Amino acid sequence: MKILQLSYRLPYPLKDGGAIGIYNLTKAYYQLGHQVTLLSFNTKKHFVADENISSVLTSICNLVTVYHNTSLSPIQAFINLIKNKSYHISRFESDDYKTKLIEILQQNNFDLIHIDGAFMASYVAIIKQYSSAKIIVRAHNVEHFIWQKLSANASFPKNIYLKILAAQMKREEIALWKKVDIVAAINQNELKYIANFVGNEKVKMLAAGVFIDEFKIINSVRIDNSTFYLGSMEWMPNTEAVDWFLKEVWPQVIAKIPDATFYLAGRNMPKRYFDLKIKGVKIIGEVEDATAFMHDKQLMIVPLKSGGGVRIKIVEAMAAANAIVATDLAADGLYTTHQKNIVIANEANDMANKIIATLQNKNTLATLRTEARYHAEQYFDQKKLMQEFLNAIH
Repeated sequence: MKILQLSYRLPYPLKDGGAIGIYNLTKAYYQLGHQVTLLSFNTKKHFVADENISSVLTSICNLVTVYHNTSLSPIQAFINLIKNKSYHISRFESDDYKTKLIEILQQNNFDLIHIDGAFMASYVAIIKQYSSAKIIVRAHNVEHFIWQKLSANASFPKNIYLKILAAQMKREEIALWKKVDIVAAINQNELKYIANFVGNEKVKMLAAGVFIDEFKIINSVRIDNSTFYLGSMEWMPNTEAVDWFLKEVWPQVIAKIPDATFYLAGRNMPKRYFDLKIKGVKIIGEVEDATAFMHDKQLMIVPLKSGGGVRIKIVEAMAAANAIVATDLAADGLYTTHQKNIVIANEANDMANKIIATLQNKNTLATLRTEARYHAEQYFDQKKLMQEFLNAIH
């Protein structure tokens, strides 16, 4: 098939879940023998110069990029508030992108048009005007869930503004689902939710996976009592999670295991974290090789309190045979089993106690690592997941 993929960000470099999630879909299409044209924003926030875009990306698709500044503007945010229009979506409206999209549609006959996420909702009308191809939207998250949860956890008056953003996003997200031919849901819970608005036939599963063979099992020596967090620190749910963990959970862990270490890594680490002086906490910032970073640590911590979709970093960690302690929300959609291939804890005291107990039991750590890898092999092979999705929509 000839496939046109529209992306709200350049899926490179592969150092955060957002980029990896989009890239893995492109690569899965390619590995299954399909021809992909990727029309991607190259935003100011995630800008990569053309000469620095690796063949890792350009070898699997015909890449076309459009520069666009999606930086937050208080004035535009206020205007959108007055107009009752989602600012998250309007930030991605670009005349240059529209022009390039029309040009590509006029020059090619596509079999499938793949839209990555709700932020690209503005372009559906143009696609329908210039193409008769089947349109799918990949719901990497149900975006309004994120803002609903953030508003619930925020204090006044921020919670009021976030609640309005959530309501605007919900209205426009549902409208998008109804306009396209297929909605590709990332987990079963979100699939069921989306089906309430568009019906069961219009929504299909396309889980977030990895290419299992790329994750080699390395039996390296792991640092005693080492824990870590790895995630993009420009995403509000991640900073919210880390702040809660450092304040409510880590002090209990370090009190029981004085030599424990928590390594905090991720892109765009805010300066305030480097200024922290907390016993046992080491701020790493961005890492060049996420898998290598994981290999010598004993326990991944994912204390997510808000957010949606599937945490691709957890899937990667499982594929790399890592033991994990996470909240229910972080593990949502991963088909995991508590105390078998992951440890679940939601409250601060419970999470601290389970981290302590897991670190102190080497057999538990070993079992969790083995079962995590097996689980990833069974459920999260991206090529297999993509083939099952394509079979379901044809």
